[in-house]
Amino acid sequence: MHVMHDSLSPELKSYLLPLDFFYKSKEIPKPNIEPVDAESLPERERTLLDHDRDMTSTLSNHHNSKLYIEVLECVSNDNYLLRMVVLKSKESQQSVEFGAIGMDLNLFDSDIRNEIEQGVKPLGGLLEQYSVPYKSGPRAFIKIICDELIASLLQVPEGVSLYGRCNELTNPEGFTLADIVEILPVETI
Repeated sequence: MHVMHDSLSPELKSYLLPLDFFYKSKEIPKPNIEPVDAESLPERERTLLDHDRDMTSTLSNHHNSKLYIEVLECVSNDNYLLRMVVLKSKESQQSVEFGAIGMDLNLFDSDIRNEIEQGVKPLGGLLEQYSVPYKSGPRAFIKIICDELIASLLQVPEGVSLYGRCNELTNPEGFTLADIVEILPVETI
């Protein structure tokens, strides 16, 4: 059932490490994931995923709402923070993204670092608020067969195909601020 994940390239597996970390910690099988080209993404998902901006502002604009994060799990050691979150609309309380992120806290000033550790505001919003220069670079796009965990968090049916991206945020010196796996729910109308 989980053959797709085992057959992924070592490069894509490395991009998925923040997500893999939480699945291993929960001791549950990873969902089926396969790489897709940007051109193969459905139109809505391509608009929301295939860009070099942060997802916070992109999803905030798309949903016409400010966003907040609900931290589901958080682990920190040696100034590296891993967390699993759901990004939610302040207007509707709807989940607009499921994500797993790894951040190098050493690369942030103390003010933004304190807010990152508080786990209330999305990283993209904090980067904007503190005028932190960064570059966003999608490394891969993925199709994921929604499992029980993600279905419950995004309030979508188990087994549906969802799309996401593996993204890297770097500072002007080229150091990785964050590695992020971002998965969108299916659009509800």
